[in-house]
Amino acid sequence: MATLSLLADRPVNWNVLGVSSLNPDACERQLEASTVASQRGAVVVALTLPHTVKIRLSFEHGAVVDALPGWREVFALKIPERMEPLADPEERRRLDRGAHSDEAGILSALADWRILIVEETFSPANAGLAGRTVGDIAAERGQDPFDALVDIVLADELRTGLRPPIPESEPDWELRAQVWQDPRTVVGGSDAGAHLDMMCGAVYSTSMLGDGVRQRGLLSWEAAVHQLTDVPARLYGLRDRGRVDVGWWADLVVLDPNRIGHRPERTRHDLPGGAGRLYAEAEGIEHVLVNGVEIARAGTLTGATPGSVLRSGTDTDTVTVPGRP
Repeated sequence: MATLSLLADRPVNWNVLGVSSLNPDACERQLEASTVASQRGAVVVALTLPHTVKIRLSFEHGAVVDALPGWREVFALKIPERMEPLADPEERRRLDRGAHSDEAGILSALADWRILIVEETFSPANAGLAGRTVGDIAAERGQDPFDALVDIVLADELRTGLRPPIPESEPDWELRAQVWQDPRTVVGGSDAGAHLDMMCGAVYSTSMLGDGVRQRGLLSWEAAVHQLTDVPARLYGLRDRGRVDVGWWADLVVLDPNRIGHRPERTRHDLPGGAGRLYAEAEGIEHVLVNGVEIARAGTLTGATPGSVLRSGTDTDTVTVPGRP
Protein backbone atom coordinates (compact mmCIF):
# COMPACT_ATOMS: atom_id res chain seq x y z
CA MET A 1 0.00 0.00 0.00
CA ALA A 2 2.89 2.35 0.73
CA THR A 3 4.37 1.64 -2.70
CA LEU A 4 1.00 2.31 -4.34
CA SER A 5 0.72 5.62 -2.50
CA LEU A 6 4.21 6.68 -3.55
CA LEU A 7 3.81 5.65 -7.18
CA ALA A 8 0.46 7.41 -7.47
CA ASP A 9 1.54 10.35 -5.30
CA ARG A 10 -1.83 10.10 -3.57
CA PRO A 11 -3.13 8.96 -0.18
CA VAL A 12 -4.41 5.39 -0.07
CA ASN A 13 -7.27 4.27 2.15
CA TRP A 14 -8.25 0.68 2.80
CA ASN A 15 -11.54 -0.86 3.89
CA VAL A 16 -12.31 -1.79 6.61
CA LEU A 17 -10.57 -1.85 10.01
CA GLY A 18 -12.42 -3.97 12.57
CA VAL A 19 -12.07 -3.15 16.26
CA SER A 20 -12.76 -5.61 19.07
CA SER A 21 -11.76 -5.60 22.71
CA LEU A 22 -11.46 -9.39 22.48
CA ASN A 23 -8.34 -8.85 20.36
CA PRO A 24 -7.21 -5.26 20.99
CA ASP A 25 -3.76 -5.82 19.49
CA ALA A 26 -5.17 -6.79 16.10
CA CYS A 27 -6.15 -3.29 15.00
CA GLU A 28 -2.82 -1.87 16.17
CA ARG A 29 -0.97 -4.48 14.11
CA GLN A 30 -3.02 -3.52 11.06
CA LEU A 31 -2.51 0.19 11.66
CA GLU A 32 1.22 -0.45 11.66
CA ALA A 33 0.90 -0.43 7.86
CA SER A 34 0.17 3.31 8.12
CA THR A 35 3.18 3.88 10.35
CA VAL A 36 5.49 2.05 7.95
CA ALA A 37 4.01 3.99 5.03
CA SER A 38 4.61 7.29 6.81
CA GLN A 39 8.24 6.36 7.39
CA ARG A 40 8.57 5.91 3.64
CA GLY A 41 6.89 9.25 2.90
CA ALA A 42 3.58 7.70 1.86
CA VAL A 43 0.06 8.14 3.27
CA VAL A 44 -2.04 5.07 4.08
CA VAL A 45 -5.18 5.34 6.23
CA ALA A 46 -7.76 2.80 7.36
CA LEU A 47 -11.51 3.28 7.13
CA THR A 48 -13.24 2.16 10.33
CA LEU A 49 -16.93 1.91 11.15
CA PRO A 50 -17.99 3.09 14.61
CA HIS A 51 -20.92 0.69 14.97
CA THR A 52 -21.29 -3.07 15.10
CA VAL A 53 -22.46 -4.03 11.63
CA LYS A 54 -25.53 -6.25 11.69
CA ILE A 55 -25.82 -9.00 9.11
CA ARG A 56 -29.25 -9.40 7.52
CA LEU A 57 -30.02 -12.91 6.32
CA SER A 58 -32.98 -13.61 4.08
CA PHE A 59 -34.46 -16.56 2.25
CA GLU A 60 -35.30 -14.03 -0.48
CA HIS A 61 -31.80 -12.93 -1.50
CA GLY A 62 -30.27 -16.10 -0.05
CA ALA A 63 -26.78 -14.67 0.39
CA VAL A 64 -24.64 -16.76 2.77
CA VAL A 65 -27.35 -19.33 3.52
CA ASP A 66 -27.27 -20.54 -0.08
CA ALA A 67 -23.71 -21.72 0.58
CA LEU A 68 -24.92 -24.34 3.06
CA PRO A 69 -24.54 -27.89 1.67
CA GLY A 70 -27.50 -28.87 -0.48
CA TRP A 71 -29.12 -25.44 -0.34
CA ARG A 72 -27.82 -23.87 -3.55
CA GLU A 73 -30.12 -25.76 -5.91
CA VAL A 74 -33.18 -24.64 -3.93
CA PHE A 75 -32.08 -21.00 -3.82
CA ALA A 76 -31.35 -21.03 -7.54
CA LEU A 77 -35.11 -21.28 -8.08
CA LYS A 78 -37.30 -18.22 -8.50
CA ILE A 79 -39.26 -17.18 -5.42
CA PRO A 80 -42.58 -18.99 -6.17
CA GLU A 81 -40.80 -22.21 -7.16
CA ARG A 82 -38.43 -21.92 -4.17
CA MET A 83 -41.33 -21.88 -1.74
CA GLU A 84 -42.54 -25.29 -2.85
CA PRO A 85 -39.58 -27.37 -1.57
CA LEU A 86 -39.42 -25.23 1.58
CA ALA A 87 -42.99 -26.27 2.34
CA ASP A 88 -42.15 -29.96 1.88
CA PRO A 89 -41.36 -31.70 5.24
CA GLU A 90 -38.89 -34.13 3.64
CA GLU A 91 -37.06 -31.32 1.84
CA ARG A 92 -36.87 -29.38 5.09
CA ARG A 93 -35.20 -32.32 6.81
CA ARG A 94 -32.71 -32.61 3.97
CA LEU A 95 -31.82 -28.92 4.18
CA ASP A 96 -31.52 -29.09 7.96
CA ARG A 97 -29.20 -32.10 7.76
CA GLY A 98 -27.02 -30.33 5.20
CA ALA A 99 -26.72 -27.26 7.41
CA HIS A 100 -25.55 -29.42 10.33
CA SER A 101 -23.15 -31.57 8.31
CA ASP A 102 -19.37 -31.47 8.60
CA GLU A 103 -19.29 -30.20 5.03
CA ALA A 104 -20.91 -26.95 6.20
CA GLY A 105 -17.73 -25.99 8.03
CA ILE A 106 -17.84 -22.58 9.71
CA LEU A 107 -21.30 -21.93 8.23
CA SER A 108 -22.73 -24.62 10.48
CA ALA A 109 -22.86 -21.93 13.19
CA LEU A 110 -25.88 -20.55 11.31
CA ALA A 111 -27.68 -23.85 11.83
CA ASP A 112 -28.36 -23.02 15.47
CA TRP A 113 -31.71 -21.73 14.29
CA ARG A 114 -32.84 -20.97 17.84
CA ILE A 115 -30.58 -17.94 18.23
CA LEU A 116 -31.55 -16.23 14.96
CA ILE A 117 -33.45 -13.00 15.62
CA VAL A 118 -36.48 -12.11 13.52
CA GLU A 119 -35.55 -8.56 12.58
CA GLU A 120 -38.30 -7.58 10.15
CA THR A 121 -41.57 -9.17 8.98
CA PHE A 122 -44.09 -8.30 6.28
CA SER A 123 -47.14 -10.56 6.59
CA PRO A 124 -49.96 -9.95 9.09
CA ALA A 125 -49.47 -13.61 10.05
CA ASN A 126 -46.07 -12.65 11.47
CA ALA A 127 -47.21 -9.57 13.38
CA GLY A 128 -45.48 -9.26 16.74
CA LEU A 129 -42.56 -11.54 15.88
CA ALA A 130 -39.98 -8.83 15.14
CA GLY A 131 -37.29 -8.68 17.81
CA ARG A 132 -37.87 -12.24 19.01
CA THR A 133 -35.63 -15.27 18.59
CA VAL A 134 -36.64 -18.25 16.50
CA GLY A 135 -36.11 -20.43 19.57
CA ASP A 136 -38.66 -18.51 21.63
CA ILE A 137 -41.20 -18.58 18.81
CA ALA A 138 -40.66 -22.32 18.24
CA ALA A 139 -41.10 -23.08 21.95
CA GLU A 140 -44.29 -21.03 22.03
CA ARG A 141 -45.65 -22.90 19.02
CA GLY A 142 -44.42 -26.31 20.13
CA GLN A 143 -42.38 -26.67 16.91
CA ASP A 144 -38.93 -27.72 15.87
CA PRO A 145 -36.88 -24.47 15.47
CA PHE A 146 -36.18 -25.06 11.77
CA ASP A 147 -39.84 -25.73 11.05
CA ALA A 148 -40.81 -22.55 12.90
CA LEU A 149 -38.20 -20.58 10.96
CA VAL A 150 -39.35 -21.84 7.56
CA ASP A 151 -43.02 -21.29 8.43
CA ILE A 152 -42.23 -17.67 9.29
CA VAL A 153 -40.34 -16.97 6.07
CA LEU A 154 -42.99 -18.71 3.94
CA ALA A 155 -45.68 -16.49 5.46
CA ASP A 156 -43.60 -13.49 4.37
CA GLU A 157 -43.01 -14.94 0.89
CA LEU A 158 -39.36 -15.32 1.95
CA ARG A 159 -38.84 -11.61 2.68
CA THR A 160 -38.35 -12.04 6.45
CA GLY A 161 -35.25 -10.28 7.76
CA LEU A 162 -33.18 -12.52 10.05
CA ARG A 163 -30.21 -11.49 12.15
CA PRO A 164 -27.59 -13.69 13.77
CA PRO A 165 -26.63 -12.18 17.15
CA ILE A 166 -23.30 -10.32 17.11
CA PRO A 167 -22.24 -9.38 20.64
CA GLU A 168 -20.68 -6.05 21.53
CA SER A 169 -19.44 -4.66 24.83
CA GLU A 170 -18.64 -1.35 26.45
CA PRO A 171 -14.88 -2.09 26.13
CA ASP A 172 -15.52 -2.45 22.39
CA TRP A 173 -16.94 1.07 22.26
CA GLU A 174 -14.10 2.49 24.36
CA LEU A 175 -11.50 0.96 22.05
CA ARG A 176 -13.37 2.21 18.99
CA ALA A 177 -13.34 5.76 20.34
CA GLN A 178 -9.56 5.60 20.64
CA VAL A 179 -9.29 4.35 17.07
CA TRP A 180 -11.61 7.08 15.70
CA GLN A 181 -9.16 9.72 16.89
CA ASP A 182 -6.06 7.96 15.59
CA PRO A 183 -4.61 9.98 12.67
CA ARG A 184 -4.09 6.71 10.81
CA THR A 185 -7.86 6.21 10.49
CA VAL A 186 -10.90 7.87 8.96
CA VAL A 187 -14.39 7.14 10.25
CA GLY A 188 -16.44 5.51 7.52
CA GLY A 189 -16.55 2.50 5.26
CA SER A 190 -17.93 1.28 1.97
CA ASP A 191 -18.35 -1.92 0.01
CA ALA A 192 -19.46 0.06 -3.07
CA GLY A 193 -23.01 -1.21 -2.65
CA ALA A 194 -22.14 -4.91 -2.77
CA HIS A 195 -24.34 -5.79 0.22
CA LEU A 196 -27.16 -3.26 0.16
CA ASP A 197 -29.69 -5.87 1.25
CA MET A 198 -27.42 -7.45 3.88
CA MET A 199 -25.84 -4.54 5.75
CA CYS A 200 -26.66 -0.93 6.52
CA GLY A 201 -23.45 1.06 6.78
CA ALA A 202 -25.22 4.38 6.31
CA VAL A 203 -25.91 4.60 10.06
CA TYR A 204 -22.24 5.12 10.91
CA SER A 205 -22.58 8.88 11.46
CA THR A 206 -25.77 8.74 13.53
CA SER A 207 -24.42 5.75 15.46
CA MET A 208 -21.19 7.54 16.27
CA LEU A 209 -23.07 10.63 17.44
CA GLY A 210 -25.94 8.83 19.14
CA ASP A 211 -24.33 5.72 20.60
CA GLY A 212 -20.79 7.04 20.98
CA VAL A 213 -21.28 10.65 22.05
CA ARG A 214 -24.83 11.14 23.33
CA GLN A 215 -25.18 7.85 25.21
CA ARG A 216 -21.59 7.10 26.20
CA GLY A 217 -19.75 10.44 26.11
CA LEU A 218 -16.70 8.82 24.55
CA LEU A 219 -15.59 12.06 22.91
CA SER A 220 -16.82 15.63 22.61
CA TRP A 221 -19.40 16.79 20.09
CA GLU A 222 -16.78 19.01 18.47
CA ALA A 223 -14.30 16.15 18.10
CA ALA A 224 -16.95 13.81 16.69
CA VAL A 225 -18.20 16.34 14.13
CA HIS A 226 -14.60 17.06 13.12
CA GLN A 227 -13.99 13.35 12.50
CA LEU A 228 -17.15 13.06 10.39
CA THR A 229 -16.68 16.21 8.32
CA ASP A 230 -13.32 17.94 8.10
CA VAL A 231 -11.13 14.85 8.33
CA PRO A 232 -12.59 13.03 5.29
CA ALA A 233 -12.98 16.30 3.36
CA ARG A 234 -9.28 17.03 3.72
CA LEU A 235 -8.27 13.45 2.88
CA TYR A 236 -10.23 13.54 -0.39
CA GLY A 237 -9.51 17.18 -1.20
CA LEU A 238 -13.08 18.49 -1.19
CA ARG A 239 -12.73 22.18 -1.93
CA ASP A 240 -14.37 24.64 0.50
CA ARG A 241 -16.30 21.87 2.25
CA GLY A 242 -16.10 20.10 5.61
CA ARG A 243 -16.00 23.23 7.80
CA VAL A 244 -18.16 26.20 8.66
CA ASP A 245 -16.08 29.08 7.36
CA VAL A 246 -16.38 32.36 5.50
CA GLY A 247 -16.70 31.78 1.76
CA TRP A 248 -17.17 28.01 2.11
CA TRP A 249 -20.22 26.13 0.88
CA ALA A 250 -23.13 26.29 3.32
CA ASP A 251 -23.66 22.52 3.57
CA LEU A 252 -24.97 22.28 7.13
CA VAL A 253 -26.66 19.81 9.45
CA VAL A 254 -28.48 21.03 12.56
CA LEU A 255 -29.00 18.25 15.09
CA ASP A 256 -30.58 17.82 18.48
CA PRO A 257 -27.87 16.47 20.84
CA ASN A 258 -30.54 15.02 23.12
CA ARG A 259 -32.11 12.90 20.38
CA ILE A 260 -29.54 12.18 17.69
CA GLY A 261 -29.39 8.54 16.66
CA HIS A 262 -30.99 6.17 14.19
CA ARG A 263 -34.11 4.04 14.00
CA PRO A 264 -34.17 0.27 13.35
CA GLU A 265 -32.95 -1.01 10.00
CA ARG A 266 -35.77 -1.67 7.56
CA THR A 267 -36.14 -2.76 3.93
CA ARG A 268 -36.98 -0.28 1.21
CA HIS A 269 -37.68 -1.49 -2.33
CA ASP A 270 -36.60 1.53 -4.36
CA LEU A 271 -33.64 0.24 -6.37
CA PRO A 272 -33.83 -0.46 -10.12
CA GLY A 273 -36.16 -3.35 -10.85
CA GLY A 274 -37.78 -2.97 -7.44
CA ALA A 275 -34.79 -4.50 -5.65
CA GLY A 276 -34.58 -3.93 -1.92
CA ARG A 277 -32.00 -2.27 0.29
CA LEU A 278 -31.61 -1.71 4.00
CA TYR A 279 -31.94 1.76 5.46
CA ALA A 280 -32.42 3.32 8.87
CA GLU A 281 -34.07 6.69 9.35
CA ALA A 282 -32.21 9.25 11.44
CA GLU A 283 -33.52 10.68 14.70
CA GLY A 284 -32.76 14.18 15.90
CA ILE A 285 -31.80 15.74 12.55
CA GLU A 286 -33.66 19.04 12.64
CA HIS A 287 -32.38 20.74 9.48
CA VAL A 288 -30.19 19.85 6.51
CA LEU A 289 -28.98 22.60 4.18
CA VAL A 290 -27.16 22.19 0.88
CA ASN A 291 -25.67 25.33 -0.67
CA GLY A 292 -27.59 27.26 1.99
CA VAL A 293 -30.95 25.83 0.89
CA GLU A 294 -32.93 23.68 3.32
CA ILE A 295 -33.56 20.21 1.88
CA ALA A 296 -34.83 18.52 5.07
CA ARG A 297 -36.73 19.81 8.07
CA ALA A 298 -37.57 17.69 11.13
CA GLY A 299 -37.03 14.47 9.19
CA THR A 300 -39.11 15.50 6.18
CA LEU A 301 -37.72 16.39 2.75
CA THR A 302 -38.65 19.88 1.55
CA GLY A 303 -38.46 18.97 -2.14
CA ALA A 304 -35.60 21.37 -2.84
CA THR A 305 -32.66 19.88 -4.77
CA PRO A 306 -29.92 22.53 -4.85
CA GLY A 307 -27.02 20.07 -4.85
CA SER A 308 -24.80 19.07 -7.75
CA VAL A 309 -22.39 16.25 -8.51
CA LEU A 310 -18.88 17.03 -7.28
CA ARG A 311 -16.28 16.62 -10.01
CA SER A 312 -12.61 15.88 -9.59
CA GLY A 313 -10.45 18.88 -10.40
CA THR A 314 -13.41 21.24 -10.41
CA ASP A 315 -14.67 20.75 -6.88
CA THR A 316 -11.58 19.11 -5.42
CA ASP A 317 -7.96 19.95 -4.81
CA THR A 318 -5.39 17.30 -5.65
CA VAL A 319 -4.09 15.74 -2.45
CA THR A 320 -0.50 14.56 -2.73
CA VAL A 321 1.81 12.74 -0.34
CA PRO A 322 4.97 14.16 1.24
CA GLY A 323 7.19 12.08 -1.07
CA ARG A 324 10.10 9.77 -0.54
CA PRO A 325 12.35 10.58 2.44
